[in-house]
Amino acid sequence: MTKMLNRIKSFSFKELLFNRKFTILFSIFLSFILWMGITVGKNTVIQRSFSDVTVTVNMENTFASENQMSIIGDISEQRFTVMVMGQNNVVASLSASEINLFASAATVDSPGEYNLEVSASNATASGDYDIVSISPKTVKVSFDYVETREFTVTAIAEGVTASKGLIAEAAVVSGIENNTITITGPRTVINSIETVAAKTKVNKTLSESKTFDADIVLLNEKNKEISTENLQLSANKVKIAVPISKMKTVPVKVDFTNTPKSFDKDSIRTSVDHSTVTIIGTPETVDKITEVMLSPIDVTALGAKTSTFEVSPKLPEGVRMFDTIDNFVVTVTLNNYREKTINVSTIKITGIASGLSANASGIKNITICAPANVINRINENNAYATIDLTDKKSGEHVINASISFEGINNAWAVGTYQTSVTIK
Repeated sequence: MTKMLNRIKSFSFKELLFNRKFTILFSIFLSFILWMGITVGKNTVIQRSFSDVTVTVNMENTFASENQMSIIGDISEQRFTVMVMGQNNVVASLSASEINLFASAATVDSPGEYNLEVSASNATASGDYDIVSISPKTVKVSFDYVETREFTVTAIAEGVTASKGLIAEAAVVSGIENNTITITGPRTVINSIETVAAKTKVNKTLSESKTFDADIVLLNEKNKEISTENLQLSANKVKIAVPISKMKTVPVKVDFTNTPKSFDKDSIRTSVDHSTVTIIGTPETVDKITEVMLSPIDVTALGAKTSTFEVSPKLPEGVRMFDTIDNFVVTVTLNNYREKTINVSTIKITGIASGLSANASGIKNITICAPANVINRINENNAYATIDLTDKKSGEHVINASISFEGINNAWAVGTYQTSVTIK
């Protein structure tokens, strides 16, 4: 016992470290321990979870791709959690981008929403790991045909009133060409669009026309709003105008054209099926209107009998008829007028080019109309025809003639007449 204690007391670590046999044995032992640690750590099997993994949908050689169906919406917003298991040195170095999740569209045979099974594949060179689980197990995907269609935009301005004496008319679209927009998206959604509205809240009393910004709103047949999430619109905002107008009732007046010089149009008795008309338009324009002139009636169409004509009103820009009248019926009565047939041999020529001469034939069987106390004063001696040869070259021509009467201003030729002209 004493001998052992003496040996312990005499033991020195310093001497041991300088002992060659000990250092060799200790180095071998330490290397073995390190090798065991590395080998055990490398071959340890672990599990690791990856979140926020996205999925791709394979449409190659499927009914959907062959029939030009498309995935509707963004499936990348659906995220998946993947559990993998494998050797520590492989799994520890994995990243979520190396895990491939996919789903096949092979079962898709018509437009609609499908829950497709999600699978995974290894993307590492060694692939020395296994996919333990995928959560959720399916991806929700909508398929449909994509169409583009043009829609007319209806303007809606809510809460508009007009100042006293004025009228707030229906709003109109003013911010896009032809009042239309194009919409691209799933066919089922496109087909459900009943109305495309440009809508804004005004909630004001207006004394003049105003323009407002309006949002595009899609409505179905039940007037419910349709989401634009998966749609592409050529415009999301437009401008709409709210016209403020004024209404006024004014008399209607008949007019004539091709009347003789100094002719008194009021000497012809007329009546109109609507003697007055209600007009509507911009206040400043309506205030200036005291009567509505009708499109002129050609006096050469009038004979010594009662005639009727359908004519339209002549309205300034920014004014229209409030009444629903397509045309006005004008009745012309010539009670004190008579007709007579004469020949005209005197031809007056205007507009002939310098260096040219013309010879015109007389015109026979011209029907004239004039008051009864004037008709007998008209004859071949005081009747003449005027023809215009402006831009006419040498040769034979047939020219329209205007019939006039010397000293008489309330007679005219009924119908149209022509004469043959030789220009040399």
